[in-house]
Amino acid sequence: MNKKTIITVLLTLLAMSAACQGTGATVDSTPGWLWEISGNGLQQTSYLFGTCHGEGHNFTKEELFGITGLEASLNSVKAVLFEGGLNPKKSEADSTAIVAEFKKATGFISNPGPEYFMPEGTSYESLYDSVKHFKIVDKMLTMLAERLNDGEYWKKSPRYWCSFLILAQLTQHGKKQKDVMSVDRLLKQEVLERGIDVGYVEGGTVEASVLSMFTNAIDTLSMKGQAEALYRMMEGMARQNKIFEGMTQAYLENDTCKMENFLRGEGFVPGAEDSDNSQREITSDRNVAWIPVIEQNIVQRPCMIAVGCRHLLGSESLIALLRRKGYTVEPVENK
Repeated sequence: MNKKTIITVLLTLLAMSAACQGTGATVDSTPGWLWEISGNGLQQTSYLFGTCHGEGHNFTKEELFGITGLEASLNSVKAVLFEGGLNPKKSEADSTAIVAEFKKATGFISNPGPEYFMPEGTSYESLYDSVKHFKIVDKMLTMLAERLNDGEYWKKSPRYWCSFLILAQLTQHGKKQKDVMSVDRLLKQEVLERGIDVGYVEGGTVEASVLSMFTNAIDTLSMKGQAEALYRMMEGMARQNKIFEGMTQAYLENDTCKMENFLRGEGFVPGAEDSDNSQREITSDRNVAWIPVIEQNIVQRPCMIAVGCRHLLGSESLIALLRRKGYTVEPVENK
């Protein structure tokens, strides 16, 4: 992974949950988040539904079932498969792997190795070609270090502060998820109340995958590359509300095209057009891994596959992969 990829990883983390702050938008566009899966020998129609994991907005039943055809589709299926993050019964192997990843990722805080310290004779100011970028980083790290009672921030390398901020973002995201009624959580409640079977397309969590990816990626950067990644991350954090609001608007308008165009405008390529695209690991690679699980289930009974809406976007989306397998995947049109 090069510097461009690392920066994309950092920014992707800020938006990977498809933020959901309410905007009052109406659901009236096509194609939307609900798609029919048929053909290729299937005896009954199954469905693919793009959810919104949540980043502040508490969804209501009215908003959920405002999506055309969702309630009728839900009543016609025998099982709903969610992402692994909603599975309270992870396997022992999954749980062990997740714990190991977090221990590996957080160990540097209490016991930083030499790679987390600034080389002798190197200053933060010397790592930035732009005085403006240095001043922004200097101001933010000074405030952060003071809160941590670690006043001399410059003794730690950009790698240390990048890693610290990544973990802070993931921790904050996890806390928010517990208090927010996301589309996934609301839909799961409805599914359980209706006595529909619940399943999962994966066993682990995206957080563990992201931590592993980031740990491996940051190792490849030079000191100047780390410094640039740190600045870009801070820049991304400053504009995350704009990203969240834009994604929310597109989601509540039930408009995949608007969502994809918005993400591209913000620098998030929702596919695998770029072979060096970090989002391949967050979305595309996971899509590929889910296809056998999806196929195994939809040949047995009509199902709804309910996963994050970004998995429905781009050239390597679940829609594209299923079509390549010979299935007919078409949007449920708004009438």
